[in-house]
Amino acid sequence: MSNKPNNKPNVINVPDKEQIQQRDSIVIEDESNAKIADFETAITVAGTGKFQYLLIFAIIPASWASSVDTANMSMILPSAECDLGLSLFDKGLLNAAIYVGMLLSGFIWGYLADVKGRKKIIIYGYMADGICNVLSGFSQNFETLLFFKFLSGLIVCGPYATLMAYSAEFYGASGRTKIPILVGFSVSFGCVVNAALAWLVIPQQWSIVLWDGAFVYNSWRIFLSLCGVSSLIGVCCLSFFPESPKFLMTQNRNKDALEIFKNIYSINTGLPKDNYPIYALDDVSLNNTTAEQSKCQSGTKASLKNGIRQMKPMFLNPNLSYISLLVIMQFCLMLGLNTLRLWQPQLFATINNFYSLDTNITEPTFCEILDISTSINANKTVALERSTCETIVVSNIMYMDSVIVSATSCIFILCASVIVNFLQHKYLLFVGYGCSILCLVALIWSTSTLSTLILTCLYVGIMSKSFYVLVGATVLLFPTSLRTMAVSIEMIIGRLGSMTGNLIFPVLLEYGCVAPIINLICFTLLCLLLTYFLPSTNKHAA
Repeated sequence: MSNKPNNKPNVINVPDKEQIQQRDSIVIEDESNAKIADFETAITVAGTGKFQYLLIFAIIPASWASSVDTANMSMILPSAECDLGLSLFDKGLLNAAIYVGMLLSGFIWGYLADVKGRKKIIIYGYMADGICNVLSGFSQNFETLLFFKFLSGLIVCGPYATLMAYSAEFYGASGRTKIPILVGFSVSFGCVVNAALAWLVIPQQWSIVLWDGAFVYNSWRIFLSLCGVSSLIGVCCLSFFPESPKFLMTQNRNKDALEIFKNIYSINTGLPKDNYPIYALDDVSLNNTTAEQSKCQSGTKASLKNGIRQMKPMFLNPNLSYISLLVIMQFCLMLGLNTLRLWQPQLFATINNFYSLDTNITEPTFCEILDISTSINANKTVALERSTCETIVVSNIMYMDSVIVSATSCIFILCASVIVNFLQHKYLLFVGYGCSILCLVALIWSTSTLSTLILTCLYVGIMSKSFYVLVGATVLLFPTSLRTMAVSIEMIIGRLGSMTGNLIFPVLLEYGCVAPIINLICFTLLCLLLTYFLPSTNKHAA
């Protein structure tokens, strides 16, 4: 760093800054006292109020998109089984397809968001996702539906990750820490919305048949199309909000960023925007970063070298040992969580249908029901008569149970956000994984639908809580410059686990119910064992 004196201050001096913090409506009357501020000072002076509350309401429907996209396929599988001639492995492919798309597009979206802007990625991304969901409802065969789910995964990964950064950049340092919790809860609540929408739509006897049955648009297809509505509503709401001022400052568009700060100030205080006490922006660290980025973006090779240079600290100890441990844990966690979560509607539908069969078994266990049902389905031909398909009705109880499971996950996440303040991440994970293993063991011998529902709620809820706790531990274990990269790598490997679990589960189910449950127990047990090596987060919380 140069020792050359800088006569131009880049932040508000201390007395004036304290005065501004006392009243957001302060006016600097003497123009000679016009101040230059960095991003943190500018957003703090703009205040937190009506603008941020409106922003939270606007991002809610958009945040539902990722959870709806990953879970909507699980809701239609029992109803679509006959229409599309689905085997167990076909169902696994449909559940896994979206994660394949997310894996392939993760790095690309991150680059585009940093170059093209947060708002553009969010608006165009969610618009494309909404249209993709609407079109998926018109699928008339398995291959077309599989393509749309893969395409949805390619699209939704980008705007979802960008939405978190975008919303956080309208808050000061103190309020910014609450954004992951708020958005995370909203995403989890999207699963409740997805299950409730399925409950309202899929059991209906709606059907549009054209060209002698060549085109069918029935209730489960209508449900898929309606799943795109939340994305489109989010696009409409977020289109009224500006680009992230922090992004604009990284692009040397400080005048545009200042106008946004003035508007935020005016909305929050009710005063004219000209009363905003900051007259210029200058963030040296951001502008220097921009200068380096502009050099690196001049060529593909230079950009690649810059990316490798930024990633280099990740592969040095202790960061390398941390990320290796965390990605293995996240792989196992998301494999267990998203396998049972996405197969839960199909399993519950199978249990409800079992009691309509003529069997002499009294008080069958969970695994006995699945084994008998699987063997019966194996003796049937995959291509069923269309008349038979029209008589298949999935019980409303299955959708009600799905709503309960999703709602339980939200409650566990809220509780974890409070408990984590008193109990270390490591110990919270220990308890969670231990209880999850007990739930899976008990599930094998569950003899009633109520006990099966309770055990499923506990497992999915505890593992959902553990997911956010593990991400929180990751944020604390890595320095600021590596946190985003660490979480991104962790999420990519975790999605690989989700994809793997949904492909393995139907294959193992063919060999009996115990095999896939033991598989989930083994991966959860591995998480429990690895938690022992997780460093204390208290040492890194400072």
